[in-house]
Amino acid sequence: MTPQADANAPSPENLPLPPGSSGLPLLGETLDFLRSSGAFTARRRRQYGPVFRSHVLGSPTVFLLGPDAIQWIFAGEGKYLKNRWTSGVRRLLGANSLALLEGEEHLERRRLLAPHFSYATMRGFVPAIESLATRHFERWAALPGDFTLWPAMRELAFEIALSLIFGQDTVDVPFLMRHFQTWTAGLFVPLAVNLPWTTFGRALAAKKAMITYLDQLVAERQKRTEQPPDLLGSLLRHREGEEPLSREAIVEELQLLLFAGHDTTVTATCNLMLLLAQHPDVLQKGREAVAGLEGPLTLDGLRAMPYLVQLIHEGMRLIPPIGGAFRVTTRDVAYNGYRIPKGWMVPVSIRTAHAGDQWPAPERFDPERFNSASNEQRKPGTFIPFGGGPRICLGQHFAMVEMSVMLALLLKHYTWELVPGQDLSYIMVPFARPRSGIQLRLRRRD
Repeated sequence: MTPQADANAPSPENLPLPPGSSGLPLLGETLDFLRSSGAFTARRRRQYGPVFRSHVLGSPTVFLLGPDAIQWIFAGEGKYLKNRWTSGVRRLLGANSLALLEGEEHLERRRLLAPHFSYATMRGFVPAIESLATRHFERWAALPGDFTLWPAMRELAFEIALSLIFGQDTVDVPFLMRHFQTWTAGLFVPLAVNLPWTTFGRALAAKKAMITYLDQLVAERQKRTEQPPDLLGSLLRHREGEEPLSREAIVEELQLLLFAGHDTTVTATCNLMLLLAQHPDVLQKGREAVAGLEGPLTLDGLRAMPYLVQLIHEGMRLIPPIGGAFRVTTRDVAYNGYRIPKGWMVPVSIRTAHAGDQWPAPERFDPERFNSASNEQRKPGTFIPFGGGPRICLGQHFAMVEMSVMLALLLKHYTWELVPGQDLSYIMVPFARPRSGIQLRLRRRD
């Protein structure tokens, strides 16, 4: 049954609940789910099929697996599903930020921000990204020994995000970075306890410090008669017939944009560098793809090297930067002959989609999956690193251009190898990251 047909199905009140189990009182099946969500889903799929119910993370939950299910979930945004956030995340992100807005408010904010994230707009950011990336890569290459990639890449991605938002304005990068890391650590705690010594309590304090600083930056920019062509300028610029955003909304949006433009890009790029170090044949093909690269990078030059995109896409397919998200039903709804009651949670499992039957040998790192011929045959709902539907990642073009610039520079000018003996087993929550942080030796090729 197609997602569209099922969304228009008759009243679900007489339909049965999906098969499954609620598990233990209060806990449900949460411990099993947290131990390994992939193994949890695979076992129950074998037992119940692609639609089953459970009780995880304090909520009755229905798992819907397969490309059609993914499309049905994305199509339901604002109709029978909405985003689900914990109370802790709501407090840390802020009620005025894009992620927490619903309905027409959400669509209006996206319309305001979208022009600044179009693919064509990225043309002007390529030189800034290349300059920042080159400075950081040269510093890594000059280190006498090895270094840990993850924190180093976080610093680079954070500076790039700041350049997108604030353009040429001078900002206190170390101050913002320090408080940003404390703030993001609190977004993913299981219990949001606001005490000074808890991770969440420290995150709230860091948010206050960041907001105070960002508020001062916004106040200074509001005094200008003309705004520069950066993202803050876009938020401040008055548009005929539109209500200007409040300073509070602008500050919360800036905070969200720093988060959205940071950890996912770091995760994707670091894991791709790891995969390339582990697959020298693919690494060599990547080097050959950029062999003719001369002079400053441009958007047109990047587009002329499609193998870069194939590498990035396959890296995100094999190790998705975000494993999934959650929706919640806003009314009783029917899916595939079952009833999903109002208030039940519906996960969007990106990892499951990227390892599904649509992918031959899904555990293999094979960028050839994403050549033009294969892309044309791929079914929607099988590759969703940026989500989908009305909430598809607003910054996907920026992320792809940013990663393409970094990858092109790395392949052309640098070599890297893994330090032996490190722990490369993965921590999957909140972002897929090797426990060692990926220890590398990086040197200039020439």
